Amino acid sequence: MRALPPNVTVRTVAEFTNGLARWFENQSAFKNAAISGEISGTKTISGGHRTFTLKDRGGVLSCIVWQSTLARLPALTDGMVVVALGTVKLYRERSGYQLVVDDVVLAGGVGALFAQLEELRERFRGEGLFADARKRAIPRFVHHVALVSSEGSDASKDFLHTLRTKAPFVRVSFVKTRVQGVGAELEIARAIDDAVRVRPDVLVLTRGGGSFEDRFPFNLEPVVRAIVRSSIPVVTAIGHQEDHHLADDAADATFGTPSKAAEAIAAPWVAVTDRIAVAQRDLNRAMRTLLGTRSQTVHARGLALDATLQTRVAALARRFHDLERRLNAQNPQARIAQRQQRFAGMRARLDAVPTRLLQMWRARLDPQSARLDVAVARTRERAAHAFTVSSARLDAADPNLPLARGYAMILRGGTVVRAANELAPGDAIRARLGHGTVDARVEAVHDE
Repeated sequence: MRALPPNVTVRTVAEFTNGLARWFENQSAFKNAAISGEISGTKTISGGHRTFTLKDRGGVLSCIVWQSTLARLPALTDGMVVVALGTVKLYRERSGYQLVVDDVVLAGGVGALFAQLEELRERFRGEGLFADARKRAIPRFVHHVALVSSEGSDASKDFLHTLRTKAPFVRVSFVKTRVQGVGAELEIARAIDDAVRVRPDVLVLTRGGGSFEDRFPFNLEPVVRAIVRSSIPVVTAIGHQEDHHLADDAADATFGTPSKAAEAIAAPWVAVTDRIAVAQRDLNRAMRTLLGTRSQTVHARGLALDATLQTRVAALARRFHDLERRLNAQNPQARIAQRQQRFAGMRARLDAVPTRLLQMWRARLDPQSARLDVAVARTRERAAHAFTVSSARLDAADPNLPLARGYAMILRGGTVVRAANELAPGDAIRARLGHGTVDARVEAVHDE
C-alpha cells in the first residue's frame, strides 16, 4: 500500500465540511445576498418550511424559507420572478449550498414556462377539453391496465407493488416512454396511443416527482390531446401530492401518487373479496346457530317425554296400590283369590304400560326428528350452493385460470401477443404457463 506524502493533512468528512461551512460563513458576499430569478418547484416540507428553486438561463439555486418567515412574505408560486434576499449556507448533510431566504421582493414579471402554461390552460379550457361532460367513467372492476411510464422508475414500481399486493389478478401491460427532456411530450403522446391499442380497461399515466421543468411535458399540447382522443379512460398520477398538470385536468381521474391510483383500481376487488369473507363467516355462524337451536328443541322434547312417562307411571302405581289396599280389606278367600287373579292381570298390564307409552311417544317423535334432519340437510345444501356460486364467480374473474387448463400466454417484451402476424422469425418470446414461464425464439410465422 502506497504511503501518503508527509506534507498531506488527512481530515475526516466532518472536519472538512465544518471547515467549509465556516468559510461560507466568513464570506461577506454570501451574507445579505440579493439574487433575482424565477421561482420553480415550490414545496412545503416537514415543520411547515418551504423550499423552491430560483433559476435563470445560466443556473439554478436551491432556496429554503423557514416557517417563521413565511407569514410576512407574499405567496410564493411557480413562475414568479422575484429578488430573494438572504444568506447562502452550506447544507452539510448533502454537501450542497442553499439560500436561506429572509425576504422576497416581487420583480413584476412571470417566467416563460409559467406564461406558456397559463396560455395553454385558457386555450384548452375554451375548447372544452377539461369539461366534466366529456370525461369517461372508470370501470368498477378493472381486469386489464395499460401502464404508461418510464422503465424502472420508482413511480411504476410503486404502482405495480401496490396493485400486485391488493389485486394480483389484474393484468398490467407496460408501455414505456421517456417522461422528461426535450421532445418527451411527443413520446408520451405516442405511448398513450400505443397503450390504447392493447385494449385495456383503463390507462394509467404516471411518473415520480421532480422539478417543475422536469414535469412540464405533462402540460404540453401533444400529451393533453392524446389523453382527450383516447378511447380508453385515462388515470393520471404524476409527481407528488401537491403537483398538478394540464394532463390531470384532461384525464378522467387523477390521484396524488401512483400508489393511490393503484389502490383506487384495486378497491372494488378488495371490497368484493371482503364481502365474500363476511358472507362466509355469516353463513358459518347461521349454520351453527340453526343446528344449536334444533338440537336444543330435540333435547327439550326428550325431557318433556321422560317427564310425561314418569307422571303416567306414577299415577298408575298409585292406583294399583289403592286397589291392593281395598283387596286386603276383604277377608273371604275366594274373593281374595279372585281379586288376586285380577290384580295379577292388572299388574301384567301395568308392567306393559311404560313400554307401550314409550313406543307411542317414540312413534310421535320419530317423524319430527326426520323432518328436522331433512331441514338441516336442505339448509346445508342451500349454503353449499351459495358458497359454490360465489366461489365460481370469483374464479371466473381469475385471469390465470385458463393457464391452469393447459393454455399459454405469449409475450414479447412484456406485451401480450394476440396474433401470429405480430411476430417475425427470430423474435424472442416468453410463454407464461400455469406454472412458470418458458423463453423461446420464433422459427417461423404462419398467419392462417
